[in-house]
Amino acid sequence: MNPTRSRLAAVFGPRQGSGYLLGSRLVLTAAHVVEEEGTAEAVVPDGVGEVICDVAWWRKDDACDAALLVARADIVPTHVSAKFAPLTWGELIRLDTQENCQTTGFPLVQRDERGNLDSEQVFGRVKPGSAILRGRYVLDISGTPPQPTKNGSPWSGLSGAGLFCRDALIGVVATAPTAWQNGRLEAVPVRVIADDPGFRQALRTHGGTDVAVQALDELSDQERKDRDFEVPYRRYVASRFGRVETLGHGSALGTIEWPLDTAFLALELVETAPRRAPDRSAVDVAASKRIQDALHGRTRILLQGAAGSGKTTLMHWLAVRAAQGDLPPELDQLQGRVPIVVPLRTLDKSQGVPQVECLLHELEYPAAALQPLGWLTRVLDKGRGLLLVDGIDEIQHDRRQDVRAWLKGLLALHSDTAVVVTSRPSAVPDSWLTGEEFTGFSVLPMSRQDVGTFIDRWFASLQETEGWTRYRDNAELYRRHLRAALDTRSSAAQMAANPRLCSLICALWLENQGSLPKDPMSLHAAALRLLLDERDIQRGIAYTEGARLDVDSLAFLLVSLALWMTLNGATELSESRAVRILERDLRWSSPHLAKNAESVLRHLLIRSGVLRETTDTIVFEHSTFGDFFAALGLVHGDHFGFLVNHAHDPHYEDIVRMAVGHCPPPEADQLLLELVQRGDHEPEHRERIHLLATASLEYAERTDAEVRQEVLRRAKALVPPRDDAAAGLLAGAGAAVLNLLPPPDGLTAEEARAVVLTASTIGGTSASAILERFQEHDDPAVQKRVRWGLDRAGAPSPDAKRHRP
Repeated sequence: MNPTRSRLAAVFGPRQGSGYLLGSRLVLTAAHVVEEEGTAEAVVPDGVGEVICDVAWWRKDDACDAALLVARADIVPTHVSAKFAPLTWGELIRLDTQENCQTTGFPLVQRDERGNLDSEQVFGRVKPGSAILRGRYVLDISGTPPQPTKNGSPWSGLSGAGLFCRDALIGVVATAPTAWQNGRLEAVPVRVIADDPGFRQALRTHGGTDVAVQALDELSDQERKDRDFEVPYRRYVASRFGRVETLGHGSALGTIEWPLDTAFLALELVETAPRRAPDRSAVDVAASKRIQDALHGRTRILLQGAAGSGKTTLMHWLAVRAAQGDLPPELDQLQGRVPIVVPLRTLDKSQGVPQVECLLHELEYPAAALQPLGWLTRVLDKGRGLLLVDGIDEIQHDRRQDVRAWLKGLLALHSDTAVVVTSRPSAVPDSWLTGEEFTGFSVLPMSRQDVGTFIDRWFASLQETEGWTRYRDNAELYRRHLRAALDTRSSAAQMAANPRLCSLICALWLENQGSLPKDPMSLHAAALRLLLDERDIQRGIAYTEGARLDVDSLAFLLVSLALWMTLNGATELSESRAVRILERDLRWSSPHLAKNAESVLRHLLIRSGVLRETTDTIVFEHSTFGDFFAALGLVHGDHFGFLVNHAHDPHYEDIVRMAVGHCPPPEADQLLLELVQRGDHEPEHRERIHLLATASLEYAERTDAEVRQEVLRRAKALVPPRDDAAAGLLAGAGAAVLNLLPPPDGLTAEEARAVVLTASTIGGTSASAILERFQEHDDPAVQKRVRWGLDRAGAPSPDAKRHRP
C-alpha cells in the first residue's frame, strides 16, 4: 500500500524539496527543485543516508514541473526496497471531489529551531474541477493551514512530494498558491509525466518499470462527451472575459487594456436590509464587506449598483475564476461550477426568454453547435451551474417580470444552481427575488484607498499599451500628481469614486496635461471630444474609411442613433436600421455622403471609439456615452415631456441628469420644476423622482436660487432617512444631500444609523465632517458605522502637500 514511509525522499538541489521513490535508485520530484543538467542529493527514512543523484529527465513548462533523479547508489537497503508494494499510477476522470487524499514531504513548517528537517503528512480533498485550465490537481488542505514564516511559505520544501488518492499516485506537488492563505496545494497530474516520451525513455534506460496510468473512476460515453465539450468551453470563458478595456479611448487612440485580475478590485458591498426588519442587526447590515467576504456561502445574489460601479467587471471575474477553478476559498460554494454569462441586453432582441439548451446559441458561443444534446441541463441537474445574469435594468421594464419568471422556473427545476443577478439601483425593488431566497447587496462607491489603487493600476497599464509611448517615461509623475490633485478637489474626487468615471479622469489627466473637470458633464464632454477625432486629425488618419466628417457632424449622427434607441426603448439597433437613420440625416446635413451611409457607419465604428459592432447589431461601447447623446437629442428636440414621464424608470435616470446638463439655464430650471411637480402628484414615485431632481443639480450649468430651494425642499422632506433602505436611496442623490443631513440631536438610534450610512456611502471631505458629529453617539452600531465611514474616507496622500496644480 502506498504511500510508504521508506519511499519518502528529501531532495537537496539548488532548492530543498521532496520526492517519492519509484525504485531503489529512482526519485520522482519537482523540476524547479533541481537543475536540468545537474545533480542533487536524496535521503529517505530507513535509508543509507544522503546519496548523490543525477538528473535523468527534467521538464519545466506551463503543463509540467517534474524531474526524474537516478541515484549513483541504492538509496535504501535491498531488504527495504524488496518490500516496496507495486506503485499504481492513477488519474481522475470525473469532476467528483475526492476525500481523504494525502501528500507527505519535508516542508519548511516542520523545521525545528536549529533548521533540522522533518516530515509532514498533509490530508485534504482533491477537487478535479479546480485549476482545470492550468492542468493541475488541487488539494484543499483539511484543518487550519499554517501561518507564513519569516522565510516565506510554510510549504516551501514540499515541492516534489507525491500526491495520493485511493492509494494511487496521481500527481507531483508543484506549488502552494499564495492567494489561498496556505490552504491549498497544486500538483502536476502524473498523466502529463507518463505521457512524456523523454520520461518513458529515461525510465527504460535506468531500469524503471513501465508506467500505465489507470483511471480511478470511469466515465460513461455521455460523460466523456460532456467533459470534452466543457473543457474548451471553460477555456473560452476564461479568454473571452479575461481582459478589460477601460473607458476613454477607442481604437484610434490606443485603448487601455489590462488583465482582469489586475483591473478587478474587490470593492465593498453592503447587504440590502429590508425596510423595518427588526431582527436584522444594524451593524451587520451596514458595515461593508469586501466582495469575497460578503458573498461567502451565498448562491443566490442580487447585486445592485450605479452605472459604471463595477458590477459587470465583478461578473466577468466570477466567470473567469470559476472557469479556471480558481475562486478564493471564501467562495468555495461556487467552486467547480460551470459559468454561464448572460448579458441581458444581448438577449433583449428575442421575443421570449431563452430555453436552457438554446442559451449558448443565443449567447453566440462559437462552438455552441458542438454542444452535446442536454449538456447544460445535465450540468444544472447536478448543481454545477453558475448563472451570471447581467443588467436587469438594460432591458425594457415590461420584460423584467419575464426574466424573473424565467429564473423562478429554472430554480424550481434546478434548485442547486447558483445565480448572480445585477441591476442598477431600484430598476427592480430590493424584494424582487427575496421569494426565491436571494440576498441583496449594493456596490458602494470606491473608498479613497480604492481610488488610489485603481489609479495606480491604470497608470501601470500604460507600460504595456500601444499608442501611449509618449507618456510612459513620465507615467509615475502623472500618477502621483493626479492622486494629489484628487485629495484637494472634492468634486473630482466624488466622481473618481465610480470606476468608469475614474478611468475617464485618468485619460483626461494625461491628455489635458493635468487639468480636472469640474462636474460630470464637463468630464463626459471632454472625453467625447477626444474620442471623436481630434487626435485622429493630428495623426492624419481621420479619414481612412473614406468619410470626411468634423466633430460636430460626428456628434450629430451619434445623437440620431442614441435618440432612436432611447425613444424606442432599445439598447441596440440593427446595422440596416443604423444605415437608414444615417442616410436620412445625411440628406440634410451632408447630401454628398447620403449614398455612402454604410461608409459613414463604418467610420463611426472604427474611428470614434464610441460605437461597437456585435455579430448583427450596433451598440454604444458604454451606456454612459449613449445616455449623453440621447439626452442631447431629447433636449434639442424639446422632448421634455418624455424626460419627465420616464423619470421614475432607473433606465432613464442618467439620461434625465445629463439632459439637465445639456439645457440652457432657463430650460434646466423648467425641467427641474416639472420633475418635482410630477413627484408631488405621484406618491408611488415621489421619493425616486424628487431625489433624481436633487442629483441633477450638480449637472446643471447654473440654477435659479428659488428653483434650487424648491428641489432641495423636496429632498429635505426625506431627511432624516428612517432606515437603511431609505439611506441607500438618499445616498443615490449624491453630495447635494449632505448639507441636508441633521446632527445627532433629536434622532432615534435607527435614524442616526441611517444618517451615518448615507454620509458614509457618499463619502468625501464633507461627509467626514458630518460623521465626526456622531463619534460620541451612545449607540454602538452608530459608533461602528462612523469608524467605518471615516476609514472609507481615508487621509489625504503625502503627495497632496507637494502638488501645486
